[in-house]
Amino acid sequence: MESNSKLASRSSRLLAILVDGFISFLFIFAISIITGVTKFSTFINPTRVDKFDIGSSLLSIISVIIFYILIPTFVWKGQTVGKRWLKIAIVKNDDQEVNFRTMIIREIFFLLGYIKIPYFSLVVGFVAFVDPFFIFSSERRTLHDLIAKTKVIDV
Repeated sequence: MESNSKLASRSSRLLAILVDGFISFLFIFAISIITGVTKFSTFINPTRVDKFDIGSSLLSIISVIIFYILIPTFVWKGQTVGKRWLKIAIVKNDDQEVNFRTMIIREIFFLLGYIKIPYFSLVVGFVAFVDPFFIFSSERRTLHDLIAKTKVIDV
């Protein structure tokens, strides 16, 4: 399905990911400190994973749902905070707006990454690691774009 929309540059996608990651981190960090879900020492000494409990994973899942699913679906159509700042947006391959189902499919690897099952976590981690490298294809689409049938365009 060809369209007239211009694909977002790799650099704008990368910068949007960095902005979104930083904002998500600040959200998780602030809520963790306010609620005491995790100990501050976990952030100072990340090797002390014994203090990194299920509450932290839940906060991370909530962060993904808010920043990567709800905001792009219901607040700024197809845009996370970083994508809005860089004037790029996620759309379906046919240039239609993304919906809740599409965004869940698109972010499934982020969500599954918080399920700690020995070999399953390893596979999900590998897929999450390889995913961004797909942006260097001619279509500039990551693995999660291919699975969800989405693309990122300039707006």
